[in-house]
This record gives sequence, structure tokens and C-alpha cells, in this order.
Amino acid sequence: MAGRSRGQGYARKAHLMMDARSHRNGCWRHGSRRRAVGVFLAVAVVAAAAAGCSRCDTLSRRLDAIEDETARRIVRDAVWAHGSKYRWAECQVLRAEVTRTEHRPHGDADTHEVWLLDPVGGRFRIERPARREVTVFDGSRLRLFRNGAETTDLAARGRAAGDARLVTELLPMPLSLAREGCDLLYVGTRTGPGEARTWHRLMVTCGPASGYSGDDRTVVEVRKGSDRVETVLIRWSEDPFFGRLMRVRMEDWRPADGLVISRRWRLTPIDEAGVPTGPVLYTIRIRSVEVNPKVGRQPFSQPQGPRQN
Repeated sequence: MAGRSRGQGYARKAHLMMDARSHRNGCWRHGSRRRAVGVFLAVAVVAAAAAGCSRCDTLSRRLDAIEDETARRIVRDAVWAHGSKYRWAECQVLRAEVTRTEHRPHGDADTHEVWLLDPVGGRFRIERPARREVTVFDGSRLRLFRNGAETTDLAARGRAAGDARLVTELLPMPLSLAREGCDLLYVGTRTGPGEARTWHRLMVTCGPASGYSGDDRTVVEVRKGSDRVETVLIRWSEDPFFGRLMRVRMEDWRPADGLVISRRWRLTPIDEAGVPTGPVLYTIRIRSVEVNPKVGRQPFSQPQGPRQN
């Protein structure tokens, strides 16, 4: 019972830590788009540092750099349970066809997208064919193209920064827990009804080198025994999150050429006790996944289609 009380205390602490600075800047919606414009500048330093050594060495160094010993062990076990360090290092491009559904009061709205991600280097590309829109991050700057021309629209770039967090943090989970610029802390366990299931809880906070707001918080729950990531609690400042506390259920984990990827995410607003404050807002379905597919020469810097005929 003492262990259970300690776990419950840690769980409460995690929620309080996520909320500690959430009201400091007033309304999240104001100012978050301007912060999002420069969100990836610091990431360029990380990408440049990684270029001088092998991808596997880079991952080893990032795992070793996790200071919290318990957190480091949990992340290492989880990375192996979702592929292996070596398979992740071999993945230079992860391609996903995605359907994003926004659940609205008067009906759902679907958006079909194609994501390309370099899970080690952090570069990515998001295509929305119906909108003729492409977002790319080449390791130094975030760019948004419409109809083949680059746009500097601040609101659109703010949304692109929010999309980037989904692609770079959730798609390669749990590998993204070993990224540079963020601190990882083990905050105890959470037990299910009847103590039949237990989850390790890891808190991610953003340092200056991450490029994200220092007020952002992420708590990741890893199932004890399977080492599977099942729930992620997020408080992110970018559009469309705006500092709201949300729960992401990561479901339908399936293999993809040596990796294991979650194929369905459900995002629900919650309160500090973890109780939903409304229905599911978004459902993201990963309809297909490819590892190292044939792509164009510069898929992370060119607005043209990345596929080769």
C-alpha cells in the first residue's frame, strides 16, 4: 500500500508540475504563434552536431545522456520493444499516410496527409494534397509552401509548428524521448483498477536548446511488462493545443519493417485529475507506414512531390 500511495503522490505531482507555469503568460493563444515561428531554430544546432557521427552513435549518446537512471533504463527498454536502437538508426526516412479527423459539433472533418520524417535528424515534411500545401523542416528552418510558393503567413506557420510536434514527437515514440534539448524525469507509477496494470511515468520538460516553450510539459506512460507507450499527457503551446492539458491515447501498435508504430491516436481534453472535460477532439489514423522508401533527392527542402515514379 505504501508503494501505491507513493505512486499516487507522484502522479499528482506530475499533473501539478505540468500546470505550474501554465497561467504565467496569460492567454496561451496570444503570442504562441510568434514563438512557433522560431521554434526550430535551436534544433538546427542539434542536427549539425549529429552530422559528424554515425546515426547509431548519436542515439547511443542521447540515451546515455539521460541523467535520471530509472528514466534512462525505461527509455532504453522501450526503444528495444519498439524496434531496436539499430533499426531506428537505419531508418533515414519514415513515411506515413495519415488521416486526421477533427471532431466538430456539426460533423467530422477529415484531412488526408503524407508525413516524411528523419527520426534521428528531426527533419520532416508534411503534405496536404487537397490544399496543395507542403511544410518542410530541413534541419535549419521551417518553411510552408502553398501552390508551390513559400508563405510567411504567421497563423499558418503557427499551425505548422503544432503539426511538427505530432510528427516529430508522437510518430517516432518512444525514440523521441531520447532527443536532445529536453530533460527526462521518472515521476513514479500509475496503477489501473485492481492494480492489474501498472504504468511507468516519465516527465519531459523543454530546455532552451529544444526550441520549445519552457512552459510546455509532456508526461509519457509506459506499460510495465510490455514497455509499450500507451498514453501521453501534453501541455503544448502551439496551435491547436494552446496550453490546454490533453490526453493522447496511442493505440493499435503494429510492426512496420522492423519498427513498431502506433496507428491510431485519440486526443481528449482533460483536467488536472485526468478526467475528460469534453469529447475526443482529434483522431489521427496512420493508414500506412514505410521505412526508407524511395523519395526525391531533397525531400526535406523542396516543395515538389517526394515520390519517384
